[in-house]
Amino acid sequence: MRSFALTGWFCGGLLSLAAFGVGCSLSGTGDADGRIVSGEDCVPSDGEGSAPAPSFPGSGMSGAGDSITADLDPLSCGASARGVPVDGTAQVDCYYTNNDPTTPMAFVERVVEIAESEELVHVRLTLNPAFVDNTYGETAIGWGGGEEPGGAQPGGPQPGGPKPGDAPKPKGHGGHTFKDLVGSDKAQFQLTNGKGELVLDFYVDYISVDEASPSGYASLGVLGGEGKMLLGDAGAVVAATTSLDRDLNACGYGAYLEDSPETDENFTPNSETPNWDYRVVYDVWVSASAFGAAGFGDATISYVHASPSKYPSDTVTVTPGPCPTPTCEGDDPPAGGGGGSDAGEDPGGGGECKESGEACTTSTDCCSDSDVCASGVCQQIVIPQ
Repeated sequence: MRSFALTGWFCGGLLSLAAFGVGCSLSGTGDADGRIVSGEDCVPSDGEGSAPAPSFPGSGMSGAGDSITADLDPLSCGASARGVPVDGTAQVDCYYTNNDPTTPMAFVERVVEIAESEELVHVRLTLNPAFVDNTYGETAIGWGGGEEPGGAQPGGPQPGGPKPGDAPKPKGHGGHTFKDLVGSDKAQFQLTNGKGELVLDFYVDYISVDEASPSGYASLGVLGGEGKMLLGDAGAVVAATTSLDRDLNACGYGAYLEDSPETDENFTPNSETPNWDYRVVYDVWVSASAFGAAGFGDATISYVHASPSKYPSDTVTVTPGPCPTPTCEGDDPPAGGGGGSDAGEDPGGGGECKESGEACTTSTDCCSDSDVCASGVCQQIVIPQ
C-alpha cells in the first residue's frame, strides 16, 4: 500500500472553526443523535437536499469534522491543503439500524480528489459515538457498568421495557480500555464500478501495534492487523487511516495510551488536547483507475462493528438512506423526533417485525439489529474472516 509523502506528524495549532459543507460551522459538540450541529455561524439547510452530512459530536478543533469536500491528508491532524476535490462528486449516505429509521448509526461520505497528479476516490466512514467512541480508561464516557452512555442513543431509551420493534438498549459494559480498540476493530468497505460490479472488498484496520509510528500504534490499513483484502488488488488502496491513528500520531497525543483526554458527555474538546477526535472514523483513498472504463460507482457498508460497543450487539446490520436534515443548536428538532421510534413501533413501518429464523423480505423486517435478511430468512450477520 502506497502512502503520501510525510509532511509532518504534528498539528499546526489549527483552532479556528472550519465551514462544514454548505450548512454549518461546528465545534464538535452537540447531541450524539447525529442531527445537531453547533457553532455561532450555524445556518440551517436550504431545504433542497443540499444539507451536509450529520455532525456527530467529538471531532475536536482541527477540522477533522469538516465535510469530505474539504481535503483531509492521511498524515495530517485535521484538514489540510494537499488534495483538490473534484466539483460535483461529493456524496453522502446515512446508515440506519433495523429498528430506528430516524437516527443514523453511521454515515459514509465519498468524493473524487486529485492528489499528487493522481485521481483518487476518498471514502470516509464515521460511526455514531453512541455506538463506539475514542474514550477509554478512567475517562471513558458511557462505558460504565449499568450507567447510561452519554448523549442521545441511536433509537433512544424506550419506556415500558423491550417490545418487538424497539431500539436496542445500552448494555453497559464494565468499562472501555485502549486495548479494547487495539487488534480487534475494523471496518469493511465494498466499492463498485459504474456498472454496479463489485471491484474492491476489504477491511481497514482500526489501530494496531506499529513500532515505526511515533506512538507505537497506528492503523495498518488493508495489509496488517485486522486489515485484509477480500477482493481486488491491494495496490489500488493508496492510503488508509483512522481517527485514533491521527489522534496518537498526526496530532501528537501519543502519551494517551491508558486514559483518553478527559471530556464530558457532549465530547467537548479538552483544552490540553483540543484536536483530539473522540469519534471512530475510517478514511481510505483508492486509485480511480481501479474501476476501469466504467469509472467509480459507489462505496457501501452492510454493518458496523466494534468490540466492544455500547450496544447490546457488537455487530449491527445497517441499511443506507437519506440523511436527516441537520438543525442548528437551539432550533426545534425536525419532525420525527429526537430519540428514534416510539416504543413498540414496527421497524419498517408496516406489519410485525420478524424474529430470527422467520421469513423476511428486507433486513428492516427483522426485529433484531443484529439480524440480516438472507435467503428470505432473518438471521444473525456473520462477519467474514
